[in-house]
Amino acid sequence: MKLALIIGMKTSVTMADVARTVGVSASTVSRALRNDSRISQAMRQEIRQVAESMHYRPNPLVSALMSNRNAHFDKAAMNTIALVTDYVGKESWKTKDVCRWEYEGMIERADALGYKVEEFALSDYSEDPERLSQVIRNRGIHGVLLGFSRDRRNKALIATGDFAIAGLSAYFRDALVDRSNFHGMYNVRLALDEIRKLGYRKTGLVVPEFNNRISGWQWSAGALDWQRHLPSADRCQPFIPAQDDSRATFAQWMQREQPDSLLVYKLPVQTWLASMGLTVPADIGVAYLYRTQTEMEAGAGIDGNLQLVGAASVDLVVASLNLNQVGLPRSPKEVLVKGVWRSGSTLRDKYKASSNLSARA
Repeated sequence: MKLALIIGMKTSVTMADVARTVGVSASTVSRALRNDSRISQAMRQEIRQVAESMHYRPNPLVSALMSNRNAHFDKAAMNTIALVTDYVGKESWKTKDVCRWEYEGMIERADALGYKVEEFALSDYSEDPERLSQVIRNRGIHGVLLGFSRDRRNKALIATGDFAIAGLSAYFRDALVDRSNFHGMYNVRLALDEIRKLGYRKTGLVVPEFNNRISGWQWSAGALDWQRHLPSADRCQPFIPAQDDSRATFAQWMQREQPDSLLVYKLPVQTWLASMGLTVPADIGVAYLYRTQTEMEAGAGIDGNLQLVGAASVDLVVASLNLNQVGLPRSPKEVLVKGVWRSGSTLRDKYKASSNLSARA
């Protein structure tokens, strides 16, 4: 009898149920239902509609408790995520397409969740991490995102004990924080699969040593592992130079390996190929691990979904804020965002070209 009664009971809908349905956190639902301006108007409307359709009714005791608790917070400070940068040199990170894409993703996601992102450049505080930490503390900001830095040795990190903190990509790579990143190994393997589908048999990876190291060596590891099951004649040793100016060694590598296609990041291979009398794609195919807008518009390759990488970094900070988790995690996690393949004019379908030649014959 008791079992029948339990089965027949209707469980009330909770805030967590609404959050799962919408795909946001419970705290976001709570803020939206209180018409908190930190949540975008569109998101508030969607959450209210879903809550109504699910017949959600807030618990009045919990609502009263949260109203009293929130009265003690500085909403302006709680509304801000500090983006800490350390991009020294003549060029600004804002001139780099990769950085711009990641930043756009940050801003869009922060706005959807009712936050804003404000940059705090270490150079504006005399390169003093403790001074910068104190400024962020004094502003009452609790969320910190480590982004856009150059690789420098003996660089101290800002104080972390008081902040909900996360990292973007490989910036501040020595910081043991939760971070979002592109899925380097997956992206390389996806590109190699797509290039081979077009009829290319021997693809060489061409990336700088510095950037391969930033990827956690995922690029070279992905390429070498992908080749394990290929016939020996189709395998190609990656070209991973220590310096950008590597035209001579590239020519030597081309002569030795004889690739029919290249998967490239950053290096000016089309210029190098032209100096060798080779044209793309007539003589050799080229695909990119996209670095610039120009490459994305003109060439085949991997779109790393870097806007989503930026968005995921904000998600990590907001999740820690909602859970009141501050300081460095015991076991840092990394959210890896998979890229997608984009076709382009720098590769040709060799199977289709062969079929056309046969038909003409």
